[in-house]
Amino acid sequence: RELVMDYHQEHLVRMANQIAGGVPTREDVAGQVSHHMKQFWTPVMLKELSDIVANKPDCVDSAVHAALAAL
Repeated sequence: RELVMDYHQEHLVRMANQIAGGVPTREDVAGQVSHHMKQFWTPVMLKELSDIVANKPDCVDSAVHAALAAL
């Protein structure tokens, strides 16, 4: 069964992928994404993104997967 995302969920996914694509250097992208999320994302946002990714893993960049695993 495919997860159909609402606007809020799509926005979280889009933000996470934009962060991964926009980090200043390409070294340790997952670490930079994880650091950004720890600083600026609420626990609720992180939980929601984790739940989305668990149900639809192909919706985010591999660096986002690694960042979530590091949190």
